[in-house]
Amino acid sequence: MGKPPSRVNICECWARDGIQGEPEFIPTATKIAMIDRMSRMGFQRIEVTSFSHPKLVRQFSDAVEVLKGLHRPPDTSFIAIVPNEKALDRLLDCCQAGYGVDEITAIISASEAHLLANLERTMDETKEALTRIVRRARQGGLKVIGCIGTSFGCPLAGDVPLSGVVDLTSWYLDLGADYIMLGDTTGEANPFQVREVYAEMLDRFPGVDFISHFHDTRGLGIANSMAALEAGLVFHDCSLGGIGGQPKTSRPKYHEGLTGNTCTEDLVQLMHEAGVETGLDLEDVIEISRQAESICGRELLGHSTRSGPVRHRAASLLQAVSLKPGRIIPPSLYFHRGDKGLLEPELAVRIIKEALANNWPLPAGLGVAADELSIQAGLGEREVLLTRFKVLESGRVSRLEALCQKSNGEVVFQGPVVLTFD
Repeated sequence: MGKPPSRVNICECWARDGIQGEPEFIPTATKIAMIDRMSRMGFQRIEVTSFSHPKLVRQFSDAVEVLKGLHRPPDTSFIAIVPNEKALDRLLDCCQAGYGVDEITAIISASEAHLLANLERTMDETKEALTRIVRRARQGGLKVIGCIGTSFGCPLAGDVPLSGVVDLTSWYLDLGADYIMLGDTTGEANPFQVREVYAEMLDRFPGVDFISHFHDTRGLGIANSMAALEAGLVFHDCSLGGIGGQPKTSRPKYHEGLTGNTCTEDLVQLMHEAGVETGLDLEDVIEISRQAESICGRELLGHSTRSGPVRHRAASLLQAVSLKPGRIIPPSLYFHRGDKGLLEPELAVRIIKEALANNWPLPAGLGVAADELSIQAGLGEREVLLTRFKVLESGRVSRLEALCQKSNGEVVFQGPVVLTFD
């Protein structure tokens, strides 16, 4: 087994794999706004659309309009799915016009039964068509992700021999593919299998960039992604809210249960807890996942979206940039042992400072003003107080909404607190 990397490259798939099964069409402007936000957040690779036939997958009937509208940071790579040569023709026209993508994903299944169910093509027929696609894409200056679906098992054929995955990997590399993705198309994989498969593949194909792409059909998406990380993989796919899977088409379904991707916010949380750098701010990822829930019109599958990040005291000083509007700062405990009576403003400020200091080291020049607080209860000689904050405004002068309660729920004080940074 290889050494886990200290930094990974996470590809956000919500705008393609994530929403392809959504029953309602998501407006083009909404897709563009979400993708632009992803690139600003620091995702270096983003699946932005698919060139599937609009009549087959209506969700991507606006593929060209989406590409036209995107902001294009120089350090972000956009990815599109290209299922056939007509789709590639449309994409290459976009590239010629200056609004294409950087990478395409070419897909073949290791299971011929799966190919027949999805494409009505045999293995040889699929390889013949994909050969032309990969070569033309490379000639057009595009990077190619060689995706091998059902690499860990097939819902129609059962176990998939690793020898077939090895053969398809060699075939893709001979064609000039830049990455190899072993797709767990309907969530057949388990982490023990993932470790064994990647140990074998990395031994056979040293230096190849493999991409982990797992579905959470059986609740193992995170565990499988972690197993791939432990095997040494740098590139990992996931989707906000853990959604995604079989496109919304008229074709018969050949599996049961959810097919969603490994959940982005939960994967980022896990990576950070493991000390692996992602280049992403978990609070930002949770926030955009909540936006994805609003767009999809329902609660999605992310756990971290509900629970928030695991609490750790920051290593660096509190700064205004840490206080993003809407952020909930975890509660802090203050044990009061002293005089009974109405809470004095000076003690309120001390409680506020100590609560903030439980989350960050405080800068020496930080000003804390509590003039607008509503003090609502007195203190006994022995009180346990919980104080929490929500960020209202951020900047050199920041405003927080504070709430301090006794252990029985009685409110001691609440209202705005003003922080002033030097």
